[in-house]
Amino acid sequence: MPLERRRGRLRRSFLRLHQIIGLFAGALFVLIGLSGGVLAFREDIDEWLNDSIMRVEPPAQASPKSLNEILAAAVAAAPPDAKLERLTAPRHARAAAAVTYMVDAEDLESDFYETFVDPYTAQVKGRRLLLHGDKTFSQPFIQILLAFHSTLLLGANNAYLVGSVGVLLLLSVLVGLYLWWPRNGDWRLGLKVKWGASRERIVYDLHRCFGIYGAAILLVMLLTGVAMIFKPATRGVTALFSPVRADPDFGRSKPITNGAPIGVDAAVAAADRIFPDGRLHWVLLPSTPTGVYVVGKQSRNEPSRSKTFRNVGVDQYGGEVLGVQDRSGFTAGERFLEWLFPLHSGEAFGEIGRPLTLLIGLLPLVLYVTGFLRWRQRRRGRAPPSF
Repeated sequence: MPLERRRGRLRRSFLRLHQIIGLFAGALFVLIGLSGGVLAFREDIDEWLNDSIMRVEPPAQASPKSLNEILAAAVAAAPPDAKLERLTAPRHARAAAAVTYMVDAEDLESDFYETFVDPYTAQVKGRRLLLHGDKTFSQPFIQILLAFHSTLLLGANNAYLVGSVGVLLLLSVLVGLYLWWPRNGDWRLGLKVKWGASRERIVYDLHRCFGIYGAAILLVMLLTGVAMIFKPATRGVTALFSPVRADPDFGRSKPITNGAPIGVDAAVAAADRIFPDGRLHWVLLPSTPTGVYVVGKQSRNEPSRSKTFRNVGVDQYGGEVLGVQDRSGFTAGERFLEWLFPLHSGEAFGEIGRPLTLLIGLLPLVLYVTGFLRWRQRRRGRAPPSF
């Protein structure tokens, strides 16, 4: 068989594969992409939807209350059997502090609540149910959207289905790159649209141009998304090239007879001696007699704004530092894992990353529409004439 003929058959086979994946997995990719674009503004949207409890009015002479007072106000508003989880510091001057706690429900599940406290008055602004067991729709809107983006609302145990779709889409993008290459070898032809040509040619050129210009971004988004869904496998593969340590152990507190916890402010002061710079991001609260405070101090140069990898474990009674996680000592593999979510969410690029991620979220929709139109055009072109 002549070489040119074999290439033609291979190209037709790849085109068929590209079409099948695009028509079916591509439809899901559109929804995942759109939800991801919206989620780039998740904190702002969440605050806007819950303005009355999540936002505050700073006084002229802003003087925040102590963390102990803020936590005490949240505890006073919680049921007696509440198990404290976390205190999250306000992310800006008009944001409330958030305290998360868990309560055992009657159906053997657990209810997770979030209480919002004005950091300037230590007054409780309100409370909301964050999650009840596996009932996804008990969550706030942004949490539901996050669940849809990562699991299509099928549950965390079925996230691998979304990951499998991501693998197929990765294959489709790579096949699309092969199909993009012009047959005459002049790659410049694949970078422009012939606006004066037929409608069929314009649709074809638009699909190719959006595909080639967005291919690198789509590959990054898909690779990081798949890597996070299949996290154990990602850690294992990464460890083949660079050491990846287990999650840090922040130790255990030593209970003292008739001893009271030192309080959040003292725990933060102990962490400040380890990390004097950076802003307080969160304090994970001890829920058992041997539990510890885990204080997170977020630095300016961290790629993620949603979490921090500078954490200090503090004994809840004596205030001794029991464990430290310091991202400055990360290996290349650990730094790679740290960057997965910031790259996927756009957080790694600061404020410009959010509108950029929104635009990227529209790209699967554009590719799907142009690809679908091109598929319809080809089918009509092959249809037998009607008599």
